[in-house]
Amino acid sequence: MVSGESRARLSGVYALFDPLAVEPIGFTEALLRGGIRIMQIRAKAGIDGATLIAIVTRVRAAGGIAILNDDVGLARLADGVHLGQEDAAALDMPSVRRAFGTRIIGLSCGTPQEARDADPALFDYVAAGPLFATASKDDAGLPIGISGARAVVEATELPCAVIGGITVERVPRVRESGAAMVALASALVCDDPESAARTCVEGWG
Repeated sequence: MVSGESRARLSGVYALFDPLAVEPIGFTEALLRGGIRIMQIRAKAGIDGATLIAIVTRVRAAGGIAILNDDVGLARLADGVHLGQEDAAALDMPSVRRAFGTRIIGLSCGTPQEARDADPALFDYVAAGPLFATASKDDAGLPIGISGARAVVEATELPCAVIGGITVERVPRVRESGAAMVALASALVCDDPESAARTCVEGWG
């Protein structure tokens, strides 16, 4: 489990991106200039270690957190890993926790019960969604809405990121869920990701 100080950093705008869908280094730098300090590299098709290290180095230099999805081995080069329910179920999570030490481990939760089942001794935050309909994730499921997200937030003591179909314009509304983090993916892949990032950070407050 991470320290209280580290867990306190799990707040604000949380960016997710596929390193094959953007130029990863330039995109990371643009998001950092826009003020985003939490990033998940959603590398479903994998990522080479050199690119991951380059991203992580830049995020850390800006005082941020870089998280890799799914790959617990490669994620040791980053600040943490994010797991889906099936991913976590297939792993010996106490062993993963011991191996990760103070690195962050996040878990996707679509229901309040899944959030309640997320052991704070094993996980450091949960991600609830999809909030709205989304095309960014094929298996995202039906939208849970603001009230559904709030139910997940209230079911756990862990910081919660809300994700799914969140546009730049919707960021302020997500505050109503009580989540610690608002997670965006496709909304940041645009002609001016730095400006989009800045608008999100300002909208979150």
